Amino acid sequence: MTMWSNTLSRLFTAHRMKLIAIVAKRVRDREAAADIVQDVFMRVFEAGSTGSAETDQRLIYAAARNAAIDLGMMNSRRARLMKGVLFEQITPIVVPGGGSKLEAKQAIAALDEALAELSPRAREIFLAHRVHGEPTAKIAARLGISVSAVEKHLVRVLRHCQSRLAPHLDRT
Repeated sequence: MTMWSNTLSRLFTAHRMKLIAIVAKRVRDREAAADIVQDVFMRVFEAGSTGSAETDQRLIYAAARNAAIDLGMMNSRRARLMKGVLFEQITPIVVPGGGSKLEAKQAIAALDEALAELSPRAREIFLAHRVHGEPTAKIAARLGISVSAVEKHLVRVLRHCQSRLAPHLDRT
């Protein structure tokens, strides 16, 4: 184990619980706080030492505080975005049962065309989440983007598909 690994390991052991408590107070989720603290230590490990144990310790506390603030801002943005989404936009699109097989096939063809009009990334996100049931956090991690970005893609895709399927849906 390198000297930096040993130093960081000591910092982790000495400060982890206090950092989790500080972050949990801000984000109101102890599990998320533990994840944030672990991520902070991983980022600090990858960045390397500042050269002073005292400075490294201050850096870890500042990074944890900033990560907690970032999570709070992201959650606020997500809440504002989701307030603007109608219930119909997040529920599955279903062709009414009273229609014929031909109408159902036409609606499915319209959905296929709508999906083909999407960017590859938007289509991948939509299919992963709505068809395969993959959680937004897992999609975000796999694609290297934020959960908020995944949710924005989903909202745009749902609006797009809804507009293309409107002629095929009985809204009475």
